[in-house]
Amino acid sequence: MKSKKPTVDRNGCAATVSKGRGDPRLGAMIRGLGVWLLAVGAAIVPAGAQEAARSARPEAGEPAKPVSAEAAPSVPESWIPAFQWRNIGPANTGGRITAITVSEKDSSMWWVATAGGGLLKTTNNGVTFENQFDHEATVSIGDVAVAPSDPSILWVGTGECNPRNSVSWGDGVYKSTDGGKTWKNMGLKQGFQVGRIVVHPTDPNIVYVGVLGRLWGPSEERGLYKTTDGGEKWERVLFVDDKTGVIEVQMKPGEPDTLLAGTYERRRDGFDTNEPALRNGPGSGLWRTTDGGKNWTRLYKGLPEGNLGRIGVSFYGKNPNVVYLVVESDRTGTEPENAPYIGLRGTDADVGAKVTDVVKGGPAEAAGLRADDIVISVNGVTVHSYDEFMGEIRKRVAGDAVKMELSRERKSVSADVTLTKRPPPATRQRARDGTGRRTDDTAGAGPFSSGLGGQRGNLTEQQGPDGFQYGGVFKSTDSGETWARINSINPRPMYFSQVRADPSDDTYLWVLGVSLARSKDGGKTFTDDGGRGTHADDHALWIDPHDGRHMILGNDGGLYVSYDRG
Repeated sequence: MKSKKPTVDRNGCAATVSKGRGDPRLGAMIRGLGVWLLAVGAAIVPAGAQEAARSARPEAGEPAKPVSAEAAPSVPESWIPAFQWRNIGPANTGGRITAITVSEKDSSMWWVATAGGGLLKTTNNGVTFENQFDHEATVSIGDVAVAPSDPSILWVGTGECNPRNSVSWGDGVYKSTDGGKTWKNMGLKQGFQVGRIVVHPTDPNIVYVGVLGRLWGPSEERGLYKTTDGGEKWERVLFVDDKTGVIEVQMKPGEPDTLLAGTYERRRDGFDTNEPALRNGPGSGLWRTTDGGKNWTRLYKGLPEGNLGRIGVSFYGKNPNVVYLVVESDRTGTEPENAPYIGLRGTDADVGAKVTDVVKGGPAEAAGLRADDIVISVNGVTVHSYDEFMGEIRKRVAGDAVKMELSRERKSVSADVTLTKRPPPATRQRARDGTGRRTDDTAGAGPFSSGLGGQRGNLTEQQGPDGFQYGGVFKSTDSGETWARINSINPRPMYFSQVRADPSDDTYLWVLGVSLARSKDGGKTFTDDGGRGTHADDHALWIDPHDGRHMILGNDGGLYVSYDRG
């Protein structure tokens, strides 16, 4: 069968027309599709329209009559109101947002970077967006930054920096001098992934770029780079080794020569798994310069002493000597070796903690506890819930004895329980309530794990006197010289590790994760309801430096704006 040259339809699409008879399977498929559409539409199309459609169909065995282009069937206008449309996709991963930058001169002008969809710009506070960065060699972006002194100068670092299994790499950094209309590649083409870009507040020619490097192996072009001539030349001012890149850079407000940088040693393997093969390493750490990158000091005081992982930093705008840090360690989500074990599971009572089951052979059984006992206090401390009860237990270590006051069949009972060392995971009973949530400390993942390599929040006092070794959220009041842990929270560190302080009131803190966690008491407690009505997996959060109520959130499902702190 000889084919004609391709023709172009009215939509500009090429269509090849063949001589001779067409494929009969195609006609059968089209007719079958038409029958299916009629059947589905019967419930929503008016009865008269249904009858008209049936009369237009050929009888069984009768060949379909050819229809000319001029006589192609169309939907009667009277049918249109009966159709109800719904969105059928993308239903979940619509495009991960990786970074947001907002003009300091006009807060209605902002740019949004995506993991695989380029760059978006709005000049009307998000009412409409313009696609930018569509003609460059890559559309995967790790960070975007607008010059504080000149909103026409914009920088993009290509290659997403979240090292999971769906990451694309980039080809260096790009600069625009016309607000994003046109772009020029300014080098660092072998950087693969860019962690962060920081532009000097008054001199737009001074720029710092944190280069993360290859995900799958060593690469030389890692480290923190600085330019003083708008990107014509680059100097590497911080370098650890060819396995360690820079994931975080933050400039101290009011002191542009003082910066904190987070280095990150991690590596993916060739398998399509969520977690990197290496997620902690000796190269990971927190560094500070006070002379614009000429000299650096690694900061240790108060931070975990083992191998660290991903790090996120947030200066407090109102008092820049106050800094917040979220840091992963090689012990994040794990338990102390001498962690206590009581061997029961339970749930909340009206007042106290109700025992639902006692593990055979465990400490609780040895002390005579029974199912349906209600724990009122532990060592004289009243407990109001099951979580409070387990919190009191976890403050102890194996070998400690505790006195518990119980209510049993409406009578007061005392019990002395000697806590033991936790048994190996294979011997523990799995305890879950109806929602699938672990309800005790007998499950293999342990009480501190939040899953996916993360650590639960609000357990700061429950990991023993060396709890800071397990990472979480830390606070410094001396520009990063010394640190103290304020919360254990750290959801899926390699994927998030972002903390934000409200620039005008640091009693409000935010930690990005699967859910947006927020604190209203300076980090003592966090709740996971910060992103009400938003999609999961938050990667970018901008807070208005002049009004902490105004926020822009970017996640795996798009963009959200709040004017009441979420």
